[in-house]
Amino acid sequence: MPTHHPGTAVAHNKRDIGPNLPWAVTTHLLSIDHQQLLRATRHPFLARAAKGSLPKPLITQWLANDRQYLQGYLSTISNLLNLVRSTHQSALVPGVEPDIETRLIAWLESGLKNGNRELRFFQEVAEIYKIDLPLSPLLDTVKSEGLHRYETLFASVASQQPHAFIPWLEGAILLWATEKVYYEAWSWARKQDEQSSPRNFNDDQDGGAMRREFIPNWSNRDFLMFVEQLERIVNEGVSQAVDRDEGRWEEIKGRTEMIWKALLDAEEAFWPDVPADEGSLVEPRTYDVREDVDRLSRLKGAANI
Repeated sequence: MPTHHPGTAVAHNKRDIGPNLPWAVTTHLLSIDHQQLLRATRHPFLARAAKGSLPKPLITQWLANDRQYLQGYLSTISNLLNLVRSTHQSALVPGVEPDIETRLIAWLESGLKNGNRELRFFQEVAEIYKIDLPLSPLLDTVKSEGLHRYETLFASVASQQPHAFIPWLEGAILLWATEKVYYEAWSWARKQDEQSSPRNFNDDQDGGAMRREFIPNWSNRDFLMFVEQLERIVNEGVSQAVDRDEGRWEEIKGRTEMIWKALLDAEEAFWPDVPADEGSLVEPRTYDVREDVDRLSRLKGAANI
């Protein structure tokens, strides 16, 4: 049984994941509004995906938005990579573990490769299962509420002036959070699939695209290790920089909590609205961009203090 990094497991009970590890920022964030985390990662869309009962038009809507989201994710990686490279000189010493920034650079470089490979994966699956994806970039009228929220969050973090204390913090937290909730969501879907769905895909409305391709892609051990690697880098980097200074720790929490909360809002709204049963689809929720602009303007203000 592999030993995973503290903060990786999402418990069923909020009491199980309290912030009992000093300066483990991911553990702290996972303890905030645990019920919303569960809503975002156990959505009816995921339950229907695990049953193979999603119609192709709905999968097309979701996949088109996910592809567009991935473009913003890749831009965030590129921006953070440029920032870390410009502010840090790596010095590799044989037999000594690389420093935090060197490890972060390596993770970001892998993230770029993985993201571009995933774009190709989307296109390949769409061709195999005859999912008719619209042209990219999507028109605003086609974008989901969740995608709008993600794009606002990506833009907000990108526009911030780098902080003197841990300049890479906001970008790394945003990337970890996106990967963390996605792994948890699809891992939950995989458990539903394994518990209740047939082992063949003959009756799946999508021909098996969700259960054969997408669910395994984001619930496997390699993806878990990728998420945990960034989590370890972030927690060790924060712990070293905070160095038991409670004032610094409060600053870290203030800078990261707003990102985490905005991320949960975006993720919960990203999934297309479907009933938990096999009934008719639900009309999309309305989205007021002013809510995110107001929240993220407060985030910028906090970062500049």
